[in-house]
Amino acid sequence: MPADGGGGDGLIRLGLSQRVDVLDERDERRDCLDQRWQPLFAGLGAMIIPLPNLDTVPENLVDGLGLNGIVLTGGNDVGGTPGATNVAPERDKFEHALITLCLQRSLPLLGICRGMQMINMVLGGGLARTTGHAGVSHDISVQDGSPWSNLWPNPWRVNSYHDVCIPMRSLAPSLQCLARSEAGDVEAFIHENGKCHGIMWHPEREMPPRVEDLNYLATVLEL
Repeated sequence: MPADGGGGDGLIRLGLSQRVDVLDERDERRDCLDQRWQPLFAGLGAMIIPLPNLDTVPENLVDGLGLNGIVLTGGNDVGGTPGATNVAPERDKFEHALITLCLQRSLPLLGICRGMQMINMVLGGGLARTTGHAGVSHDISVQDGSPWSNLWPNPWRVNSYHDVCIPMRSLAPSLQCLARSEAGDVEAFIHENGKCHGIMWHPEREMPPRVEDLNYLATVLEL
C-alpha cells in the first residue's frame, strides 16, 4: 500500500461495504453503515468511504476513489445460507466482485462477520446455522502457528452477533483457520496470499476500541 494513500494527498482510504435495509413504509431499499466505523478507523488515521451495492464494476470505485483496502462489514444473510431470510442479492453480487478484484490485485481485504462468511463462500467454503451466538460474548482459542498470536491473548473473549458459523470442515481450502470458538467453529482466518483476512467478531461495537483490535486492524489493512 502506498504510504501516502491512493489519492496522492496523504490520506489512507478504506472502502466499506454496506448492509441493505428495507423500509416498507417508505418503499425504500437503503444501503446502511454503522456510525461507529468512522471513529474506529479515524483513530487509526484512515478515512472510510461507504460503497454503494449497486455498482457491479468495483474497479470503477477502487481506482476512482484511490482505495487502499476494503472492509466487508456485517448485516444481511449471505444468499444460499441454510435458513437465510434477510438476504440482499445486490449486495452478494457486489461483494463477490469486490472479493475477486481484491484477490486479483492483492489488495488488503478484511471481512467482518457476514463479510468473513461471504469470503469463505466465494472461495468454495460453506456455512451452517448456529444458536447462542447472537448478542453474547464468548472465548476463542488462537490456533498454533497463527501470525497474530502476538496480538491476541489466548484464550480471548470476543463479542458475538451472528447465527451463522463456519464449521472447520466447511472452511475453503485456500483459507487457514487462526482462531476457533468453544464449539470448534472458525472465528478468524487468513488467505494463502496473506492479504485477505476474516474475523467473526465486531471491533466497531467495542467502545472504546480495544487495543488488540486496533493493532489487528492496523496490521491486516496495512495502516
